[in-house]
Amino acid sequence: MSAVPSDTEHSYLDNASSSSSASSYGSDCSHDDSDYQGMATSSESKRSLLRLLGMQSRSECGYCGTEDGSRFLALRAIRLTCDDYQTLIDRGWRRAGSLLYLTDHSDACCAYYTIRCHALEHVPSASDRKHLRRIRRHLSAAVDNVSDLLVSGIEAGGLEVRLEAASFTEEKFAVFEKYQVAVHNDEDVSRQGFRRFLCDSPLLFQPLARPVEGLVLPASGLGSYHQCYYVDGRLAAVGVLDILPSCVSSVYLFYDPDFSHLSLGTFSALREIALVQQLHEHLPNLRYYYMGYYIPSCPKMTYKGRWRPADLLDLRTLKWIPIDRCLERIARHPVFCTFDPDVDKLSIVRDSRGQVLDIAPAISPELLTPEERCRALERIEVLVDVGGLFGMPRRIASVSGSQLTLISDELEELALQTYVSVGDQLATNVTLSL
Repeated sequence: MSAVPSDTEHSYLDNASSSSSASSYGSDCSHDDSDYQGMATSSESKRSLLRLLGMQSRSECGYCGTEDGSRFLALRAIRLTCDDYQTLIDRGWRRAGSLLYLTDHSDACCAYYTIRCHALEHVPSASDRKHLRRIRRHLSAAVDNVSDLLVSGIEAGGLEVRLEAASFTEEKFAVFEKYQVAVHNDEDVSRQGFRRFLCDSPLLFQPLARPVEGLVLPASGLGSYHQCYYVDGRLAAVGVLDILPSCVSSVYLFYDPDFSHLSLGTFSALREIALVQQLHEHLPNLRYYYMGYYIPSCPKMTYKGRWRPADLLDLRTLKWIPIDRCLERIARHPVFCTFDPDVDKLSIVRDSRGQVLDIAPAISPELLTPEERCRALERIEVLVDVGGLFGMPRRIASVSGSQLTLISDELEELALQTYVSVGDQLATNVTLSL
């Protein structure tokens, strides 16, 4: 199925939701989202607002079963522009609801590589076409070309696909609850968790410069969507998507187990690739289909490599590398590695004995030289409850990175860690808070 996060991400979301910051200061003096009500000007309300949560505690890995699994650096997106999220996922970040997370590969049990498909160059394989023929037979769809099943706006037999802005309905929740119980053996399902994880999105809808006739986006812009699949009038599956400046990013898929024989995960991936192709006709920069993380050690996550051509993201260079070249290197060294041909050693994190070989990419302030560190502290600003520092009523003020040192060394490191992981341009153009 399409880009489905593991059970770990469910529990991780819950764990991070209850912690406001990695620092003791943050747990005592952090502010609620409501503190921002009425604060933002019209221009500021269109700017991303990210809360620093720091490194999260370990939990059991849903991929390999390790009890003390990988750690994640986390941000809470109170609001997030589509452009800024595109920048973040091109640096290895992903989102679960409003939670943004990046794996700490310096001490990870599994290697996570962001994967994308070149949707414009994708041609369905023989296996994919066989799958589409099976769908056509089941639905008694009167289409001569099975590829027509992938075209938005065409209803075939009992199949109807609707793209709509992400929102909660009882119908969707009923399917999600049924899916979680049957597929993940999870009976602790709540409407609140469903809303938070798959319906509520921090992404700000980004209207198109001008309406385009025939464009399939119902909200006429970029943002978070649900692609709903109906079979004979019943909701069979929901694909949760982020439509961004350069890509369609698959967030999650859940389906009614009664329709499991249709392999709707495969069908939804093909529909989402086709959606990119349709959107590209009107949005030339939108070219890719992002499928989340490719995890070589986890068979249930390697299926994403089926849809070619595809790239993996090298977190050392932040460049996209053709997957075939990456797989050759991964096969020789399964621990997290760089695909940079100029780097001699295969692993930039650990060798087969678990020894750290190099600093983890894109997450450690230790990557900064003293000069870069000073420059970063001069350039970033963080919203802080300065009243809470002295046991006084809340008074939120913007504090420069260099002033954070006067408050807490831990806060300074947290700000620098965020700066390194999101990059200079984004760190200095969004609003950061504790």
